[in-house]
Amino acid sequence: MKSNETRCAERVRTTRDASEPLLDSRLEHAPIGKPTRPLRESLPQAVPPDQFVREITDHVVRSGAANIGPFYAALIGGHIPIEGLRDWVKQWYFDSRTFPSVIAQIAANCTYFYDARQFMGANLAEELGEFDPAREHPVLVRKLGRALGVTDEEMEFVEPYPETLLYVEYRQHLVRDHHWLEALAAGSFAIELTIPGRFRKIARALAEQVGLDDDALEVFHIHAGDERLELDYGGDVKHAMEASNLIRKYAVTAEMQERVRLAVWRSIEARKVYQAGLFREIVLKRDPAWRHRWTPVTS
Repeated sequence: MKSNETRCAERVRTTRDASEPLLDSRLEHAPIGKPTRPLRESLPQAVPPDQFVREITDHVVRSGAANIGPFYAALIGGHIPIEGLRDWVKQWYFDSRTFPSVIAQIAANCTYFYDARQFMGANLAEELGEFDPAREHPVLVRKLGRALGVTDEEMEFVEPYPETLLYVEYRQHLVRDHHWLEALAAGSFAIELTIPGRFRKIARALAEQVGLDDDALEVFHIHAGDERLELDYGGDVKHAMEASNLIRKYAVTAEMQERVRLAVWRSIEARKVYQAGLFREIVLKRDPAWRHRWTPVTS
């Protein structure tokens, strides 16, 4: 006599087999690659490692969302009032507060890849201010906030914009749930490659427009360097280059190269969402045309 489990399994198989002719193979998705790639398309052929690193570097460098999108262009151009700068730094603190955990998660994923784990361990030590709590990078963002007139309590308990929350938590998903090489590409490579150029421009703008001094701007200098302060080491470019060396070493198959491409793409797409939220809340909502069009009329 068949058990209930056996009868259930047979029923499932029968139902599956009966429905199979109804499925359209033209609509099947490939297991590796963007969601837009059909199963019938083969993976791109693996390319030489140097060529592959140039390819993904060009993709990051050419992306406005990865570098200076509309919000940062407005900030650098001096078009954000002090109230908007305060709102921005609070959202940045919400973001930056979690970034040491991103680096720590990548290190945790590396298991027995000792070279990657050593690199990420050194990177984590820098994020933690070389274990000086006063110089932990999120704490330096909080110091910038104080210079802009934001209290520590306002920074610590900020309500994130929906896009800020999605970006931070999706980024954590990318580095937690994917292969360590994908996490490295989405984190240390795609994020840190563009930071120095953007940070130098933002620091210069804040010094000129708001009169912030070097102490308030330390968070920018420690990431991007400053020729005047003999800190022109470009720390995050160094991190990105070290990450690219690991990608060059380990992303040598067609599948892994495609997974790395996809990780970079997803990281940049998530940043687009974050920057769109900043632009809407801090720029668009301060425009009289926005208030006239979107403010609900109450009786």
